[in-house]
Order: sequence, then structure tokens, then C-alpha cells
Amino acid sequence: MAKAERRLHSLSRRLLVAMVALVGASLLLADFGAVYFLRSVLVRNLQTQLVASAHSTVGFYLHTGAVPARLPLGESIAIYGPGGHRAFSVGDVPGTPPPLGVSQQSRSLRYTFPVPGGLFLEQINMTSVDRPVHILEGVLALVTLAAVLLAALVAEGVARGLTAPLSSLSAEATRISETGDLETSLPTSHGVREIRDLAEALQHMLSRLGQMFGALEASEQRERALREMTLHDLRTPLSTVLGTLELLAGGRLKGNAAVEAAALAQREAARLAARIRDLDAKEAEALSDLAQAVRRAARGHHLSEGAQETWIGAPAAEVGQVLDLLVDNAVRHNPEGTEIELGWRQDEDMAVAWVRDHGVGMSVETAEHAFERFYRGDRAGGLGLGLSLARVLVESRGGTVTLETSQGHGTTVEVRWPIAPPAETEA
Repeated sequence: MAKAERRLHSLSRRLLVAMVALVGASLLLADFGAVYFLRSVLVRNLQTQLVASAHSTVGFYLHTGAVPARLPLGESIAIYGPGGHRAFSVGDVPGTPPPLGVSQQSRSLRYTFPVPGGLFLEQINMTSVDRPVHILEGVLALVTLAAVLLAALVAEGVARGLTAPLSSLSAEATRISETGDLETSLPTSHGVREIRDLAEALQHMLSRLGQMFGALEASEQRERALREMTLHDLRTPLSTVLGTLELLAGGRLKGNAAVEAAALAQREAARLAARIRDLDAKEAEALSDLAQAVRRAARGHHLSEGAQETWIGAPAAEVGQVLDLLVDNAVRHNPEGTEIELGWRQDEDMAVAWVRDHGVGMSVETAEHAFERFYRGDRAGGLGLGLSLARVLVESRGGTVTLETSQGHGTTVEVRWPIAPPAETEA
């Protein structure tokens, strides 16, 4: 029972039932009209023949005083006197005269009219009408049945042709909901415009969902990178401050050493305060000037000037953190006094910032894994997060980070962000 209900609720079954019902009702109505029309025509013709035959027979009777001895098959004649009694009859006729005029009683057609000395009745059996009508009814019933069967076959084909792509889209949507695969390409080449429009709309929806989930994933990666970078930036100066204070509190530093240690703790505390201010500001500014960010990150290192006001679509605090990571990475993994250069330039629609050190460089194996989290390889110190965090932050803004290095010849890290003019961003 439930299976039958599910089939009835399907679009193909409803189309089939609707088309068969429509064709059947149309043919039945046409059959009824044809039978009614044929019967009316035959009765009208028979009535004309009856009236003509009655007048001919009455004329013969009035002249000769007798009726024809032989009558056509199914024809009856009666003569009634003035009192209504039957004076003469041939065939099966009623005992009393029927009303004047033409009337149809049961399976016969009667014509009664007055004659001198009484009434004259002639009637004809309706067999000549019923037989062709019954034959027509049988023929029309067969034709209707054949037409309904043909309509059912055609409707089944049409319904399957219309619902097959819908079933395919439904199955594909179910698979996507189960697997989460938003990269699927739905078939959009169906000949029916409405189904094609539906498939295109679903494909557009999948594309939008893919973009939304991609943006959400990039945002989550950026948040994780910012959190890890914050811990990375805060852990080192905080450790320095705590270690210095511990030495000072223990009285193990005297004279100039104590002054230098206090100055170091002060610098690291200032660095902590600056990071906290950056975190408090978050991403209030949607754009940043790369030139200004590189100048701030240089902090006494060699600087190569590039184009002025090179705007990129990333917050200034985030750009500064990326550049600080690269500079800190170069300082940490090279001998003290190693020359470090920073610069920026425009490369078509990309803004490029670079940090170059003339230090020890990396081995081939270390360079291959340099952007992996917590990988340090042959470079001592640090947590192995600097380059990986920088790449996550830059790629989340549509940029790239590349590295060129060789042992004994230093390392160059290039960062590329898409250029975003302020006017276009505001618009």
C-alpha cells in the first residue's frame, strides 16, 4: 500500500494518470456526441419515411377501402373508429389510439393522425436505428480503448523523458549532501528549458556554496595562523623579560650588566606592548600601504625604496606581522651582524615585498620543508612556525610566498599581495 502511494506521488505517475484521464474523457465525450448525433439523424430520417409511408397508405385505404396486404419488416398499421375502438390492424399495435402526431414509444416510432371516420396509426420498429447505433458504439469503444492504451504508452515515454533528468539531479544532490563534494558538475544540456534552467541554478548554487566554504576555510586558517603567530610573538619577549627579571631579583647581575639587562627587559616589554596594541586594533583598516609597512619592518636594516603608496588588500597590522616574522626569521637563523635587506616593488597587478639575508642559507632538504609547521631542519633556534604562518596569512589574502636559497649564499623570501587601489575598494 505504501509503495503504491509513493508511486502515485511521483511526477511521472501523475503525468501518466493525468494524460490517460484527459484522453479517455475527451474520447468518451466525443463518442457520446457521435452516438447521439447518429441516433438523432437516423430517427429523423425514419420519421420522414414513416410520415410519407403513412400518407401513402391512408390514400390507398381511402380509395380502395383496404390496406396493403404486405408491409415492410417491422411496420404495423391500425385504424380506429370514432369511439377509439380498433377497427382494423396489421401487426402488433396498441388497443387504444396513442396521441396525435409522431411519438417514440419503447422500441417503436408511431405516427397517428385523423382520417374520415376515425384515426389512422402507423408504426415502425426501431431496430433499423438501434442496430447501426450499437455497431457504432462497439467500434467507438474499441477505438477509445486503443487510443487510451496508445496515450498511456506515449505518456509513459514523455513522463520518463521529463522526470529522468530530475531524478538524476535528485540523486546527485543526495550524493553531494552525503559526501560534501561541491566540485561536482551537474548536467545542464537537457532539451527542456525549465529543467536546464533548474540544473544551471543548482550548479550556480553549488559554486556559490563552494566559494563560501572556501572563504570560511581561508578565514579559519587565517585565524589559526594569527593565534599561533601571536603566541609566537609574545612567547619570546615574555621569556626574555621573565628571565631578566629573575636574574635581577636574584642579585646575580651587578653594575653595567644589570643596566644592560634592565634595558633589554624594557625593550622586550615595549615589544610586547606594541603587539598588544596591534591585537587590540585587529583589522580596523581594510588596506595598508606596503611601502610604509616595509619601512616600519626594516628597523635599521638596509632598505631598497620602491614605488610610493603601493596599496594592498590586507590590514596594516597583518602585513606588519608577516614582515616582522620574515625579518625575525632572518635574524634568528644567521650569525650576528649578517646583513639583511628589505624592499618592495610593483609587478603588474601584484605588490611584492622581499627580505634578503646574506647569511648561511639553507640546504636543499631544508628549503623543501621550510614552509611546513614546526620544521626547523638544519636551522637552529625557533619553533619552526615563522615561514608557515607567513604563508597562511598571505595566501588567505590571495597572495603567495616564495623562497630562494643556497648554502653559503643567503636566503631571499618574496611575498606577493594583489594590488587594491583605495578608490576601487571604497567603491
